[in-house]
Amino acid sequence: MELADVKSKLLESQLSTEAMLDSLGEGLIATNERGEITTVNHYALHSLGFKPGELIGAWFPKAIVAVDQHMRPLDQVARPVFRALTTGRTVSEHLYYLRKDGRAMPVFVTVSPILIDNQPVGAIEVFRDLTHEQQLDVAKEEFVSLASHQLRTPATGVMMILSMLAAGDFGQLTEQQQKYLQKAIDNNNRQLQIIEDLLNAARMDAGRLQLNAEPGDLAAVAREAVNDHTPLLASQKQHLYLEAPHELAAIIDTPKIRMVIDNLISNASKYSQTGSNVHVKLAQRADGASVLEVSDEGVGINAADLTRLFTKFTRIDNELSTSAGGTGIGLFLARGIAELHGGTLTVRSEPGRGSTFILILPSQSQGVS
Repeated sequence: MELADVKSKLLESQLSTEAMLDSLGEGLIATNERGEITTVNHYALHSLGFKPGELIGAWFPKAIVAVDQHMRPLDQVARPVFRALTTGRTVSEHLYYLRKDGRAMPVFVTVSPILIDNQPVGAIEVFRDLTHEQQLDVAKEEFVSLASHQLRTPATGVMMILSMLAAGDFGQLTEQQQKYLQKAIDNNNRQLQIIEDLLNAARMDAGRLQLNAEPGDLAAVAREAVNDHTPLLASQKQHLYLEAPHELAAIIDTPKIRMVIDNLISNASKYSQTGSNVHVKLAQRADGASVLEVSDEGVGINAADLTRLFTKFTRIDNELSTSAGGTGIGLFLARGIAELHGGTLTVRSEPGRGSTFILILPSQSQGVS
């Protein structure tokens, strides 16, 4: 083969490789073992605001500045590309890159080392611009917040009027009128709770559901929840039992943990037959973690449905699901709140043999992450 043919083949191969890299829907930056940039595709150049050739040969950590969510520059040794080159392992991380014009761009980065004889000789970074996703998250949260406000305001107004009626401010009601008024109050309360759940789900999706965690008594929270739910379960001819120590100290956001316990007790009742029992058990493990279990004797859950049980807007079909109602948000929020506390929420269940939901919260020394 003549030299001209060899050059032509090499050029063709180079152009093919460049076209392939430029067709990627993500940014790609390759470096040598010293962290100097050897290859940059079109997506990376366009996203970062550079022109072809401006980055080739530059030292990656200096040419492309990385910052955290508070706009503080990352140390060079904390950069994914540095860690991949020094450890020989793939590194993935969320961070921000500063564009050439100084604007911060949220990205998700994955850096894989190039190894020869188990020694890093370079690295390939792939990153995705998350600006659009963040804008969608903000827009979604703003929409749900606005919609929730517009729904909550009239519903709250209706509740005020209903409360005044129930208090006799507009005259004495007959027994039948009081019966239907109570139904209206119950439905209005349910509507307000659905609105609040939707708002919290949107906040959790956007990573903006905040905890106000402080030292509290988990046993007292569980006791109050059981006391409040007992009359409702009694109206269904169900029995609610509590087994708990007198006091159990934990670092918790009390209202949100109460929301979790309320949801678990309510579900246990809704998916259990008349005359059955619901048990709430609270204990402390040897490592200091708090464990709360809510067990029922209900319809149970098929193994195939367990994996999607905590997914948002998921409702499992069973013999009681139609009458039970619900939005499918409760368990999604409950697990999210548990994880924000650094804990877990899991379930054991068999069809026809009931379910046990297990909430585990870390010890006080571990606190909330």
